[in-house]
Amino acid sequence: MIDRIFLVALVAAVTGVTQPAFADTTIKSEDGSVQITVPNGWREGKPVAPSIKIQAHSARGALVLVRVVAKEDFKDLKSLANIGLERFKKNMPDAEPKVEDIQINNKPAIRITLEGTQANGQRRGILLTFFEADANYVDVVTMANASVFKTEEPVLAGLAGQVKILTTPDSAAAAPASTPAAAAAPANPPAAAAGKPPAARAPR
Repeated sequence: MIDRIFLVALVAAVTGVTQPAFADTTIKSEDGSVQITVPNGWREGKPVAPSIKIQAHSARGALVLVRVVAKEDFKDLKSLANIGLERFKKNMPDAEPKVEDIQINNKPAIRITLEGTQANGQRRGILLTFFEADANYVDVVTMANASVFKTEEPVLAGLAGQVKILTTPDSAAAAPASTPAAAAAPANPPAAAAGKPPAARAPR
């Protein structure tokens, strides 16, 4: 019996050594416009709303939501952050938000930390991160139950920096069609430039 237990333990140990301990996973949105790289153990989920591009969760119940919006729909990044904060404050009236000006991918960003009790009585910690990405603003929401939020917070804070805006398949497919001039070039440009008429066909 002891030998069997030892053998099982040995196999488990060898398996743990031969497999990568931390294999990050890249999750891409359904339309191919944005992706996020999450740590080992995180899994893709079904977005709770059409505006959510990516949703993923960890084995400990932490959650990340990624939303991308057009810059022209908001006055500035601060306006977007204020709207996001008000949305969560209504459900967590006892939370005292901590607002920080940071950078994500060398661009201005705003991070808001909230911890409080939701209307249903559940206590949670939430990180809201808003940053610029070319013609868009990116809104990354991460959250976890109060019992695990502090230990998960460093990972949650790093997820916004793992978001990348991609070229959508539609725009990539349309790119070659935007330069048809080369394909339509005349077969004999020197003669056309000289104003010479086309050669007359011999009468039958």
